[in-house]
Amino acid sequence: MSLPWLREPWRQLVADYHNQRFGHAHCIPDRKGVGAEAYTQTLVKFLLCLQPQKQACGQCKSCLLMEAGTHPDYYEVASEDNRAIGVDKIRELTQQLQQTASQHGSKVAWIKDAHRMTIEAANALLKTLEEPSGNTYLILSPERTSDLLPTLRSRMRLHTFHEPNQTAVEDWLTQQLGRTLSEAERVRSQQFPGAPLTALAALNGELADPVDFVQVIANAMISETAWPQPKKDDVQQWLEASLAWLQELIRIRQRVAQQRLHYPQLTLAAQEWLQREQISVTTLNGWLALCYNLRKITREQSGLNLPLLLQQQWLQWIHRP
Repeated sequence: MSLPWLREPWRQLVADYHNQRFGHAHCIPDRKGVGAEAYTQTLVKFLLCLQPQKQACGQCKSCLLMEAGTHPDYYEVASEDNRAIGVDKIRELTQQLQQTASQHGSKVAWIKDAHRMTIEAANALLKTLEEPSGNTYLILSPERTSDLLPTLRSRMRLHTFHEPNQTAVEDWLTQQLGRTLSEAERVRSQQFPGAPLTALAALNGELADPVDFVQVIANAMISETAWPQPKKDDVQQWLEASLAWLQELIRIRQRVAQQRLHYPQLTLAAQEWLQREQISVTTLNGWLALCYNLRKITREQSGLNLPLLLQQQWLQWIHRP
């Protein structure tokens, strides 16, 4: 495992596998900033390898099939265009997992975007989690563990990743870039706390600044500038920015330490606005819950007008009681 903050969880995982303490069902949240996808890909290859040690051998027939993308015992389910994962897809998967492994090894299914499964789809997966066929492994990757139904979570091993602190992130970025970070780069990297891969992408110019979306929403709320007009192709970014801004307002209202704030350049204006408008933490939590619910229903249902629904959420912020 090349990412230093993932080496210890990987070492423990391999030890549990070789000591028959591994389990057949795993929830690995899709924490892109810390490399969860690479971690899960490494695990999939490890489980399908016919002679794994600390990692997949990379040489057996199963490894070669996986490398070619043609392994008959690997199954992958994912959302299409951010739409819900329906029950038919999950039923098809469970039927496939009942078949005998073609390579006489393990069968592995990776359900990406697991938070987008409908309730019916999640329930269809339950029997397979409770009574898996032999040598079958299921990996679910939601955005957050809490996005899954409790009935699913209770039947899986829940994986967590400890985020590296800012010093560790800057040390790793220095190694990756092969030079000392400039002051501007240090400040930029601090916009992605605990997410070194995201910070590296930002420093390499591969990532649009997410603060832009938050800044526009903050200005609209505090300075009463024009609210954005979300479109189908960017509405998810506006929704995530709305969540990020509400979370920041709650941190400010609760007077958390300055170093724990994500958008320090907005703090003073936000403090003055919260005081002037007498916005309580209870009110902010209510708005946050509504945004979370909006994200949830749009993942579970197709065909909803998300731009309009998000604008209705913003109206509640404007025309509050």
